[in-house]
Amino acid sequence: MIALAGAALAAIVGWLAAGRWIRGGWPAGAALGFAAGAGVLSLQLLAYSLLHLPWKPWLVLLPWAPLAWQRLRQRPAFQRPAPPNWLEVLALLAMLAAPALWLPYERAMPLTTRGWDAWAIWLFKAKAFYLDGNVQGVLARAGEFAWQPSYPLLVPLYGAFLHTLAGTASDAAAKSLSPCFFFALLGVFYCLARRFTTRPAALVFTAMLANLHMVNIVAFELAGYADTALSVYLLAGAGFLYAWLRDGQPSDLALASVFSSLAAWTKNEGLFFLAGVGTVAAARLAVRRIPDWRCWMAVLLPPAVTVLPWLVLRRWYHVPASDLFAAGRWNWANLVPGIGSFAQAFQLGRYNLTFWLLLGALLAARRAGLGAPWWILPGLAGWQMLGLLGAYAAGRNDLGWWIGTSLDRILAQLAPLALFASALIFGALAAPAQTEHLTPRRESRNLKAKRSKTK
Repeated sequence: MIALAGAALAAIVGWLAAGRWIRGGWPAGAALGFAAGAGVLSLQLLAYSLLHLPWKPWLVLLPWAPLAWQRLRQRPAFQRPAPPNWLEVLALLAMLAAPALWLPYERAMPLTTRGWDAWAIWLFKAKAFYLDGNVQGVLARAGEFAWQPSYPLLVPLYGAFLHTLAGTASDAAAKSLSPCFFFALLGVFYCLARRFTTRPAALVFTAMLANLHMVNIVAFELAGYADTALSVYLLAGAGFLYAWLRDGQPSDLALASVFSSLAAWTKNEGLFFLAGVGTVAAARLAVRRIPDWRCWMAVLLPPAVTVLPWLVLRRWYHVPASDLFAAGRWNWANLVPGIGSFAQAFQLGRYNLTFWLLLGALLAARRAGLGAPWWILPGLAGWQMLGLLGAYAAGRNDLGWWIGTSLDRILAQLAPLALFASALIFGALAAPAQTEHLTPRRESRNLKAKRSKTK
C-alpha cells in the first residue's frame, strides 16, 4: 500500500508541476506525472536537507496544497476513450501478461550476487538517507563505503521518500520503485506513440515493450536498480524533443529539457544524454534565430536545477568520482571488442525483435515520410551507445567484466526508445492517412515563442 500511495502522490505532484504542458488524457497525466513527480520529490528532499528541514510527509506535501486547490477549482476533465476493438483488446491482454508473471517474483526479490548492486548502491543509500534524515551525513563519510557514492540521487531520495511515508525503513516499499517506473514506462510509451500514430499501433507496440525479457528482468528481478527509471526519462526526453522538432510547440521543448535533466539526475549515463539533447535544442534555436528568452530558459534552467547542485555537493564533500569517463589510460584496442559486443542487441531471447525492427525502420524511414525530425530518435540511441563505447575505451575496468555487467542493462535502457522509433515508422506505413495530422501545429498557452519569419 505504501508503494501505491507513494506512486499516487508522485503522480499528483508531477501533474501539479507539469500538468499544463502535458496532454493526452489521464494515462499521460498519470505516467508522465509519476515520472516528473518522482524527480521533483527527490529534488525537494535534497533542498530540505540543505535547508535543515525535517523530512515529514506533511511538510513535503504542504507546498503543493495551494497549487492543488487552484487546479481542482478549474475542474480538470479527462476524455473517456472509445471502446477498444478486437486487436486492441488482444494488445491490452498481452500487455498485462509479463507483469502479472513477474510481480510475485518482485515481492520475494532474493538478495543474490546478480542483484547485489541494487541493494548496495541504491536501496542501502535510500535507507541511510532516511535514517539520517538528510544527505549530508552520508556524503561526509562517502569515502568509507564501496557503493558508488558519486552516482546521482533521484532513485535513493525517492526511495527515502517512500521510507518516510511508511514511517519506517521498508525495503518492500523501496524496491517497489522499479516496478512503478516500469508501469510508468508503458504509460509514457503509449502516450507518446498515440500522439503520432494510430491507437492500435500504439497499443501493439506498447504490448511488445511490456514483454521485452531484459526490460522485465531489470524492472522486477533487479528491482532497485535505477535503469528502469532512466529508461523512462530517456524515452520521454527523446520523445518530446522529437515532438518539438516536428510540431514546434515550446511546451514540448520544456518537457524534453525537464525529462532529459531528470535522466542526468538518475544515472551518469543521463549526463551524456542531456548533453546530446541540449546540443540539438540549442542548435535548433540558434539556426532558427528564435529570440524568445523563455525558450532558452526552458533549455538551460532544468539542467541548472537538477545537475549543478549535485556537482557542487560532490565537490564540497570530496565525494570520490566514478563518472562515465573516469580519469584513466585510454585503451583504443577496446573499441573493436566493444563494437562487437553490440551484436548482443539482436539476440531474440533478450530483446525480441526490438533492434531488428529498428534496423528495418531505418531502411523504411524515407518511404514512411516522417521527415528529418524522426532521425533524432535513433540518433540519440546511437549517441548513448557511442558514450558507452567511449567508457569502454577509457579502460577503467576489465573490458570483459564490464561488458558482462553493463551492456545488457544499457540495451534495456535504450530498448523503449528503439521500439518507439520503430512504432512511428511502421504505424505511418500501416495507416499513413490516419497518422498524417494526429498532432496539428498549435502554440502552447503557457510558453509561447515567436515564430521566426525566416524559412
